[in-house]
Amino acid sequence: MTALAQYDLLEAPGRYFDGRSAAPVEVIVKFGDASLILMRMDETPIAHWSLSGLRDLGGGGGALSLTPDDESDERLTISDPDMVAAIRKVCPDLAARPRTARPRWRRALLWGAAALVSVWLIVFHLAPALADRLAALIPPEAEAAMGEEMVDQFARLFASGPPRFCEGGAGAAALTRMTARLERGAGAHLPLKVRVLDAPMVNAFALPGGRIILFRGLLRAAESPEAAAGVLAHEIGHVVARDPTRLALRSAGSAGLIGLLLGDFTGATATVALTEALLRSGYQREAEAAADAFATRLLAAEGLPAAPLAGFFLKLREKAGEGGVFNHLSSHPDPAARAAAVGAEDVVGDAPFEPILSDQDWVALRNICR
Repeated sequence: MTALAQYDLLEAPGRYFDGRSAAPVEVIVKFGDASLILMRMDETPIAHWSLSGLRDLGGGGGALSLTPDDESDERLTISDPDMVAAIRKVCPDLAARPRTARPRWRRALLWGAAALVSVWLIVFHLAPALADRLAALIPPEAEAAMGEEMVDQFARLFASGPPRFCEGGAGAAALTRMTARLERGAGAHLPLKVRVLDAPMVNAFALPGGRIILFRGLLRAAESPEAAAGVLAHEIGHVVARDPTRLALRSAGSAGLIGLLLGDFTGATATVALTEALLRSGYQREAEAAADAFATRLLAAEGLPAAPLAGFFLKLREKAGEGGVFNHLSSHPDPAARAAAVGAEDVVGDAPFEPILSDQDWVALRNICR
């Protein structure tokens, strides 16, 4: 008779833990063909554990605490002395190989990989999707407050000294007239506030809350008021699509999302972080293309040509190799492709049109920072 055959009729109660729930299951334990069989009280089998894989968890006392193998979270506790003695006899090396003697590096590696995947999904998929949905829910007054906080930080990042906005005089009046003509057909969800920053970079930015910043360098580089109006129309497109707000929410992270949604945006440190993130991230190519398309429609609605904006994009392409102040705008999607797309949608062309500014107003706007 084999060592196992003499225990054919031996049965004993046990407490089984499946590794997923803390609640134990009362089971009947018996020997099978080179295995330990676990059955419910109604004799429904739960598991067959190979005797060669059993590991002693070292419960101590007269009880025996087992697991089926090194990788399992299942556990079985047996107190019946006859069953304990039988298991120790058919598995003589059981006590010499405690489960803790073998590292569970495979499971740790799998959990680590799963954690990294989870973080990647949250950062690059869940958070952006959530930000896009919440952007439409932020109250306009909270969004405006966010933009005002970011304007000053934004200006400090670009100014060589104390930031200076060019305001007042005939130049400011001309900017107001240009903005008003474009704003009336834009359909923005809040009033626009356009300012000129005294900085040489050929650039423009839309910030949350309808705040738009034109750089002195851009006004000096534009060859006509319609070219400058085209750039302004492009930034208005970002405002209408709430691109700056969505990008700020994405940069804020999960904790910032709730605070921004509730209008709690007062920390200077958070303002700096969000502003820098906004500048580093930039808009996606889809958002840039959508803003270009919006600009051409807005210009057409006001009876203005889109060719000056297309020409401005080509000028950026020509100057891109020279470095310096043209680098930022030239890092947007290919200026030549943008120029072609904008030019193809020009409905005015060479036909007469009412200039967006008079020659005198245009001179005043270009010299607003003097």
